[in-house]
Amino acid sequence: MDKNYNNADSINTPLGGLWVNKMKKLSSFIILYFLTIGLFAQNLLSPAWKIGLGNITETSLAQINTSNWEDVNLLLSWERQGYYGGDGDACIVNYFSIPAELSGSKFILSISLQCDIKSIYVNGKLIGENISNQFWTNRGAKTEFSLADDCLNKEKTNQITIFVSNLSYTGGISFNHCSLSPKGSASASDIKMDIPAEDHLYAVGNPNYFTINYNAVRKGKINLSIYSDFHQSFVQNEYEVNKGKGTIRFDFNGKITKPGFYECIATMDDGGYTSDVRWIALSPTKIECTNNTVSTYKKFWDETLKELKTVRPEFKLIKKDSLSTVSRDGYIVEMKSLGGLTIRGYYFVPKTEGKHAAILHVPGYGDGYRDLGAFLENHENVIELALCVRGHGISTDVFNPGFGVPGIWGFKLCNEKEAAYRGIYMDCVRAVEFLLSRQEVDSSRIGVMGGSQGGGLTLAAAGLCNDKIKACSFFDPFPCDVRDHLKTRTMCNKEIKSYLNFYHNECAFEDALNVQDLLDAKGFAEWIKCPAFFVTSLFDDDVPPHIGFSVYNRISSPKSFKIYPELGHLNDKAHGVQMQFMKKELGF
Repeated sequence: MDKNYNNADSINTPLGGLWVNKMKKLSSFIILYFLTIGLFAQNLLSPAWKIGLGNITETSLAQINTSNWEDVNLLLSWERQGYYGGDGDACIVNYFSIPAELSGSKFILSISLQCDIKSIYVNGKLIGENISNQFWTNRGAKTEFSLADDCLNKEKTNQITIFVSNLSYTGGISFNHCSLSPKGSASASDIKMDIPAEDHLYAVGNPNYFTINYNAVRKGKINLSIYSDFHQSFVQNEYEVNKGKGTIRFDFNGKITKPGFYECIATMDDGGYTSDVRWIALSPTKIECTNNTVSTYKKFWDETLKELKTVRPEFKLIKKDSLSTVSRDGYIVEMKSLGGLTIRGYYFVPKTEGKHAAILHVPGYGDGYRDLGAFLENHENVIELALCVRGHGISTDVFNPGFGVPGIWGFKLCNEKEAAYRGIYMDCVRAVEFLLSRQEVDSSRIGVMGGSQGGGLTLAAAGLCNDKIKACSFFDPFPCDVRDHLKTRTMCNKEIKSYLNFYHNECAFEDALNVQDLLDAKGFAEWIKCPAFFVTSLFDDDVPPHIGFSVYNRISSPKSFKIYPELGHLNDKAHGVQMQFMKKELGF
């Protein structure tokens, strides 16, 4: 036979030819459908939104005009952009179009915002409501909604409107997510910045560069934006990209030359949006800080130390079985500090004989060591004192201004003699005196460590008790370099204004900053004599790394630092490396 029945195109019957033609058309449709789905599978929503604060409600939905609203980028934390829970209710809006190729597709809206979501509308139609912030409970968890056909406009611009409240603290890393994609699809689009420098640490004068690696499902563009930690724009580049994989090299010599920290944001639009955010550090040990310590600083603290000496310490130990383990005895320690206030802490002593090295742990803002697990599980041969300074933990009964308004930072902020940190720093000094009074403590091996506010208290203790401290370690310290802190973490300006308002504006904003100059822990740096170890996170919006380096660069004793380029203020690795440093320096 001269017919090839293995070739379907050669079937020579009317019925067979019709079947083949239908199958060819169906196959072409299936291929086109899946190519289209793959093509537009990525997020149709740009990360750039508009935000309005204040009395904006669902009843005003039809009248919302975002032309005068501010920009907000979901890739970045609320704090980085100057927003926080104290701003009250807010509304965020985005505009998007449906590509013609997807006119018959079903869509899924996937959302996870670090705030309370009151309601979500697409083109005025309610999609969902009452979604609580899950940052502290189930971070990153997404809620999905299937959008009905009648809520999308296939031929004109669409609008998604989300009413929110209580913009959540994040510590610097945004877990915000909002995407709109065809149902049942998966995107092949991808973009990632590759930072070749270890810990993202570059040096001025070197051939500095990084690359942007991408995979585009169609021809599109990449926008690269680079800002300093002081919110100054340094780079706004746009690159056209073809379909497929590629690499863009960005050389920043000549463009970025000033020592400091830089936020790099790359967003690709190839029919949808994919993005990446990184931070880089450029010669941070060469940062020149213009905020000098005020001339009255030393006199102020010398007088405060003299006042502390007039208060009898009245040290007292109370053994607690609940704090004791097989290797260490646990106590509650009490002592009188500035103003005659009774300050307490948790004291852990190894059961081994002889004198021991001792570590003074000082608390973060509002932290009273509610979780003592790390101390109860530590079997190292070292004494630890977890101090609850006034207003914290088991010392709140004598000093509790609250941690909202006015808060510890804002307490009596117009009066340098009554401001909270004057007393808090003296609590740390008194704790060092307690350790020196104990016969089980080797007075030549006392260290102090802490993070955030605890970092600032570490600087205070190490500076004020300089010849008594063997080693100190601090993570992103507060309150420190306050005037620059207000420029990097702009929402702090709102906080200070709210404190002033609480006290009926007893003094002007600048007068409050003059008081902060005297309480700025940066001034203690030059008094430190012991080896110092600084830990920082590049994504820290709470206490940006510039703040810590403004202190670090003033320390003249032996020092070192560690950078975590992908972490924020909620750094779960800092404590471990700080303890390793302490073990090395104190020898336990």
